[in-house]
Amino acid sequence: MEQLVKMSIYIHMAVAVFLILSQLAYFLIKNEESFIKFSKKFRNLLLVQNIIFGMTAFTGIIVMAVTRFTLWNLEIFLMIFLAIGIFVHQIILYKKIRPIKSTEKELQEKFKKYASKVYLSEAVAGVVLYILARILN
Repeated sequence: MEQLVKMSIYIHMAVAVFLILSQLAYFLIKNEESFIKFSKKFRNLLLVQNIIFGMTAFTGIIVMAVTRFTLWNLEIFLMIFLAIGIFVHQIILYKKIRPIKSTEKELQEKFKKYASKVYLSEAVAGVVLYILARILN
């Protein structure tokens, strides 16, 4: 049973690292000159991030189920809080990019700055939480 718990935690942590890397992938497409190309790449990135986010949430639930929902501490509450924050920000980012037209340069730049702040803060929060989880275990 102990091996199952450890394996579940390692898989969850690996998927969480992929989520952090996918958030940092935004900075690879941020400097795209054409907003149409940027928008397509951004929507594809959102799709990939949502899949990885779903995997992270699913593996987290599996870890909780394997431990019979007896493992509750600050780390778990922070993970749930971060997951809710990421979920809400993904929805907000998608809703903000939809109405922007390719001719509205000012709105495009505002969106890119906002998205940069969101992704950087999510990635930093994910790294801090990952380090905290490794230290506490």
